[in-house]
Amino acid sequence: MSSETIMPSLFEVTDPADPDTAARLLTARYATGADREMWEREGVTLPPEQAVLAVLADPAPSADALVALVALVPRGREVWDLYEYIGMSLARGRDKPVPWETLGRASGTSKQAAQQRFERRQRDGARLEARRPEYGRPRATTREWLDEHANQLRGLVAVLTCHHSELIALSPVVAVAVHEFGAIHYMYGDADVLAGARRVVAAIRAEEQERTGRPSWDQYLLSARAWAAFERLEEFIAAAP
Repeated sequence: MSSETIMPSLFEVTDPADPDTAARLLTARYATGADREMWEREGVTLPPEQAVLAVLADPAPSADALVALVALVPRGREVWDLYEYIGMSLARGRDKPVPWETLGRASGTSKQAAQQRFERRQRDGARLEARRPEYGRPRATTREWLDEHANQLRGLVAVLTCHHSELIALSPVVAVAVHEFGAIHYMYGDADVLAGARRVVAAIRAEEQERTGRPSWDQYLLSARAWAAFERLEEFIAAAP
């Protein structure tokens, strides 16, 4: 028998084909700066698109990293599907709605296919909302507000989450709120998105108050664009019941 040690296959050690494992694997390998700090402190993983881009930027990615990339694509696709839905909602909600033919052409499909995909996402959202327990459902006034403003709310949320790396660098508390909000935004109903947005806004405002008492060298500031996106969302949800 050969005395050479037989090492276990990498795929016996961990399964990068599982999306959650894939996200952790790529974050542990590629996260830097504030993302690295939040991974080590709180276990916050990179957003799917950021993790995928890190693999593609690697001149010699390993086999497990490539499998993890493939595993994260469906999760990233869910995010972009949601962005498409938000964009279509806003486009159709204008005083002069953008025609379905134009939206179909923009999404690389027909007028009918674009409309059907949009309506399917609406039905999926309605089913999620219907499964919420009664005690967790919004008051009638809140429901009415969401019926009118949900598309704009999700649009403002999408703009703010574009500044994910800046937000999680503010503090561990903000990072956790932002991380949890990411899953809510992609998977749950409008009432959950409103509640999640309020938690993020509260966490950022609390950090802002604490920051003023620290020396300037220990203060991390949002960029002007990120702060403007935050204030727009804060002002918008302040009007919600």
